[in-house]
Amino acid sequence: MGLLEEHPERPTNDSSLLSISNLSIGYRSKLGSLHAIDGVNLTIERNTFIAVVGESGCGKSTLALAIIGLLSTPPAKIESGRIEYKSVNLISLKENDRRKYRGTEIAMIFQEPLTCLNPVYKVGDQIAEAILIREERKGEGESPNAIASESDVMQKVHNTKSPKISSRMQLPRRNLARLFRAEILDALRLVRIPDPEQVMERYPFELSGGMVQRIMIAMALAQKPALLIADEPTTALDVTTQAQVLKLMKTLMNEVNTSILLITHDLAVASQVADRIVVMYAGDIVEDAGVYDFFSEPLHPYSKGLLSCVPSGSKDKARLKPIPGSVPDLTKLLEGCKYASRCPYVMNDCLTKKPTLVEARQNRKVACFLYGQ
Repeated sequence: MGLLEEHPERPTNDSSLLSISNLSIGYRSKLGSLHAIDGVNLTIERNTFIAVVGESGCGKSTLALAIIGLLSTPPAKIESGRIEYKSVNLISLKENDRRKYRGTEIAMIFQEPLTCLNPVYKVGDQIAEAILIREERKGEGESPNAIASESDVMQKVHNTKSPKISSRMQLPRRNLARLFRAEILDALRLVRIPDPEQVMERYPFELSGGMVQRIMIAMALAQKPALLIADEPTTALDVTTQAQVLKLMKTLMNEVNTSILLITHDLAVASQVADRIVVMYAGDIVEDAGVYDFFSEPLHPYSKGLLSCVPSGSKDKARLKPIPGSVPDLTKLLEGCKYASRCPYVMNDCLTKKPTLVEARQNRKVACFLYGQ
């Protein structure tokens, strides 16, 4: 079973893979409830690369963790809304049912790869464990108390194309790596790792940061997710390695037929790989546009402010224009537009009414009274 096989449950007609509607999330703190996500609406289509951008604390990572179901509750609490994956509301599922989607349907690459890998186990062993999880979830219907021996599993491998492995299988990691050796090597080759036979026998601390990040991508793709969430995956890498990893992710998206949701605060990173740009500010989505439309003509005042802070790369006397003011206190219930105190185009409606995300132009959504509400 190769990594490039299409996931059997992926939609073939409906282009919408995941739909978020009216999602609100709060955090309990000593200062009160902090409104991290406030009525967010977002749709992710199949085989699409979406970049969610915005300054630190705007709710990007909270949104990602809510999608994959890894929010710590408490202090986090989903107050309202729906997250529908293939028409299934993930929020309404019990934890045991939610696990069936985590990893095998929706996978995540975290910001610090070295903290996500176990330093005392070899790379091949850890990728094998990811493959095992995928196979376990195919084995629904078998006795949950069954304990499979290595010989039993090997027999299944020979007798069936897709071995269904018991969720209680207790094989040593070295045996798992041997059992899934072909798929491990397939995963390492997929992320363009040279000498995969040697790399699978190494420990994470023996590899460079860029190599470890590729291992994390390989582990995520080994579970064949339909949606891959990448939370600041290149923050700890140098510029050259960062470009290589981003180019690799864009290429793999087409090869394995998956969608990618990239969380980043770096507009330059987003411009290199994304099909769509989603801008968040203080828990709200303020603009949703195609990458070329966004960088050629941003519509929301906050988007314009972000781009004005980016150096042009040319030698001139023009100074960068920082956004005045600061982000509002999200522990308070705010009336009107949250960007009003910093916006050069503020109007009376901005102070009393909250703008909604509307289609200002074809395939472009903006939450601003400048474009009608």
